[in-house]
Amino acid sequence: MKTDTYKFFILLYFLFIIPIYGQQVVKKYSIDSLTLFHKRIPFKNDSVNFLEITKEPESEGKKDLIFFLQGSDPSSLISEDDNGKFLLLPFDIKQLSRENIFVVISKPKIPVYQHFKDLDDNFKVDNQKILTSYFKYNTLEYLSDEVNLLTKIYAKDKRIRNIYVIGHSQGGRVVLHIHHKKIKKIAVLSVNLFGRYEESINRMRYGEISRQDSTVQKKIEQEYISYNQLVRRTRFSDTLDDLSLRSYKTFTIPGSFAALEKIKIPILIAYGSNDIGVAFSNDLIRLRLTDKKNFSFKVYPLLSHNFEKLNTTNNENENHWQQVLEETIAWFKK
Repeated sequence: MKTDTYKFFILLYFLFIIPIYGQQVVKKYSIDSLTLFHKRIPFKNDSVNFLEITKEPESEGKKDLIFFLQGSDPSSLISEDDNGKFLLLPFDIKQLSRENIFVVISKPKIPVYQHFKDLDDNFKVDNQKILTSYFKYNTLEYLSDEVNLLTKIYAKDKRIRNIYVIGHSQGGRVVLHIHHKKIKKIAVLSVNLFGRYEESINRMRYGEISRQDSTVQKKIEQEYISYNQLVRRTRFSDTLDDLSLRSYKTFTIPGSFAALEKIKIPILIAYGSNDIGVAFSNDLIRLRLTDKKNFSFKVYPLLSHNFEKLNTTNNENENHWQQVLEETIAWFKK
């Protein structure tokens, strides 16, 4: 009888547990000396799609795994033009992939690959049907649970030494709310640690002062009204506008500071001083966290939300993402 019961539970394991956590390789890409595996895992009656990026041939020793969680833009991860396929990331990870495996999770319902002709001028998906589905699932809880599932799986992967997570903008808010037990260190980039409304009001107030425009106060007052309305609102329809607003609320209310204070593992908070919505609030938060030894701050003078800086000589933006990424990973390895 005991043998039959044992066999029954083994059968259940192979029928249900393994498919839940089994990684399906959908497609393999080779881009610029990197190997990209588009993988899929069943998740909440749907699936998580993500890229596992390595440099082949892989070394025999273990590597560190680095999750990069992007901002809110509904962009694919891979695109293609007349020159071939390319990664839609703001930095180059070729050299960094010698010692690390990178994982980038696709946005819910957003295709991993899209030809540039099917994207707008900023490489974003512009299909209303796809965007409606995207905003339905683009919530703090859903995205956090995606990361929790993948960290649980990769923590058992014999190739992996340590797990680190980098989150930029919206992705940074996700980092603050995931389970940190299996993660060694995290980095939060370009995030107002109080919340999105604080970020918006900071920008407005700066505009008022820099332009000496007293009419901006009316817009600020309206922002407070909007915040109070969103706090009280509980019902949303399945329209694109309402789903977008519901998505926004999950990342906004409550703010992120309460979650931030509970984090015990080492955390790096990095931002550009020219990211007006972020810098002023985070400068103050740094004072409030002085007694907490697991917090580190890095400010990039005159860099913007996407770590750009205006070159006054040619009036063009210089991209400093590579510097930020490399310094963040160097902090991980300390």
